[in-house]
Amino acid sequence: MQVDYKQIQQWILPPILMSLFAVGILAGQSKISSSPTSQAIATSVVSLEKSTPKAVPQARGIYRSDRFRFRFNYSIKDFVIDNKISTPRNNVASPLAAVDIWTKQHAQKIRSGAYNGGTEYPANVQVAIYNNPLKLSLQQWVKQSNEFTGSRDFKSAKIAGQMGIKFQSSGLYEKENVAFISPKDSRIIVVSLSKTGYGINDAIYRRAYQQVVNSFTFLK
Repeated sequence: MQVDYKQIQQWILPPILMSLFAVGILAGQSKISSSPTSQAIATSVVSLEKSTPKAVPQARGIYRSDRFRFRFNYSIKDFVIDNKISTPRNNVASPLAAVDIWTKQHAQKIRSGAYNGGTEYPANVQVAIYNNPLKLSLQQWVKQSNEFTGSRDFKSAKIAGQMGIKFQSSGLYEKENVAFISPKDSRIIVVSLSKTGYGINDAIYRRAYQQVVNSFTFLK
């Protein structure tokens, strides 16, 4: 019997070729599926961005005095400046003008009359402007002022581009102060933090004090 090898090749080769082709496709699919697609990468990035918390900027207020030519920042989320509510003056070495910074809770109580009848106002932060007709140095002026009794611990300080002094003083409240001279009119400006020495009041107002000191700017 004569074997037709050509016919046998026609029967065997096509199935072998089909098998090899199928194996090649499966191998390619396996390789592709093991790598992340561009869509998967994009989804991963978006998911990461959404899961990363972003810092929320603090609501910033700007107090500006056109009369005395300065400005400073404070948080309107936590504090209030209201020209209608200010610390009562003792008429002894009182400032020419003053800006009081209150927490919203204290401002609400003052407006409602909680401190009427002679009750002392809460410790707070104040920016005060004083005349200096004798042209005294900052330390001399502080020491002779009835406003800052028991003044001590004088140190040099720079604020708003001006050299000034930091010092402590005593009175109704203990105070941290920074004093400097306005280049516009030689008036003395004092930023004060009054402290009770208990509770969280001091820590809350210290934030406002630092905001004022760090952002105080003279206007051109």
